[in-house]
Amino acid sequence: MELSLTSNHAKAARLATNALFFISGLSFSSWASRIPDVKEKLGLGDAALGTVLFAMPIGSLSALPLAGVIINYIGSRKVTVIAAIIYLLSMPFLGIASQGWQLAIALFIFGFGGDLLNISMNVQAVNVEKTMSKSIMSSFHAIFSIGFMIGAALGGILASQGISTVWHLSTVGILDIIVALFVYQYLIAKDFKSSEAQPLFALPDKALMLLGVICFCGMLCEGAMADWSVLYYKQILGNASQYATAAFTAFSITMVIGRIIGDKTVAKLGLKKTLILNCSLLTIGMILALALPISWTVILGFSITGLGLSTVVPLIYSEAGHSKTMSAGVALAAISTVGISGFMIGPVMIGYIAEFTSLKIALSSLVILGGLGAILSTRIKN
Repeated sequence: MELSLTSNHAKAARLATNALFFISGLSFSSWASRIPDVKEKLGLGDAALGTVLFAMPIGSLSALPLAGVIINYIGSRKVTVIAAIIYLLSMPFLGIASQGWQLAIALFIFGFGGDLLNISMNVQAVNVEKTMSKSIMSSFHAIFSIGFMIGAALGGILASQGISTVWHLSTVGILDIIVALFVYQYLIAKDFKSSEAQPLFALPDKALMLLGVICFCGMLCEGAMADWSVLYYKQILGNASQYATAAFTAFSITMVIGRIIGDKTVAKLGLKKTLILNCSLLTIGMILALALPISWTVILGFSITGLGLSTVVPLIYSEAGHSKTMSAGVALAAISTVGISGFMIGPVMIGYIAEFTSLKIALSSLVILGGLGAILSTRIKN
């Protein structure tokens, strides 16, 4: 089914979808910025906190099998509002929780709602792509990254000013539902479906499975960089801990830049060449950061790595959303399941390898994954 909308409606739908990506990034980083405050309030040790935090990805994974089915039945537009309501209900309790098990329940619900929003807004992004007949998925994910950075910065400021976690997260939750309700009228009502018959449940075809493996490699690297890059750079700096986030900040900035220019890049090079380039940059960046452990080379290396990772997930999501054998919602849920598994496994894998060897050796696994991603990308058919 091809989507036919006026130019103005398509532009409005794009802006509305951008708003969803923004609040998704803002909400996630708002919570992440208050984790130290919650840890101190509940008196949790590192191991206990790690166990409690694991409830959020479990909630995300629990939502994935249902997301595609729900979207098939009621459409992604309605699911975005449901997800925003779940956010609204769960976010205050992330601050209210007075015991670890209460926080775990709140995080499970928060993760569940977050992934419903993730899948539904990406289906809307695919819808907009079809109406505009061009690849624009990277730009949506750039907006997510911008929302994430703003949320992290704002969270740090509010925490330093003594603003309570409950007030902060409750306000963000209210903002989520206000935005979702406002943009609802501008979202595309009928999701894109291929003209071919698509069963509700189906095994991914070889092409989708290949994309899933590449997505797994990319998100495993993202998870590892998010959790371990600051510690690695801090080891390089020694006592200059006030600058420990510089390399990760550079990584985050180039992620945004890469996503902003990603749509034009894929338009010129195509999916296959762009993914090969991405994974190659990831490999080169990590080799530089690990082989020359000097402050400026690590920053440069992490910057190249961020540029390489920037459009891996957006491009794969876009391609999955145009699957001929599965509906966009089911295909995206399948890809996300594999990708989030990598995001969860990455930090843990790096931690165990580092425990028995060193953090440098552990992070070397990202070089291997980047190379594997580049090799697998050569098998993609344009």
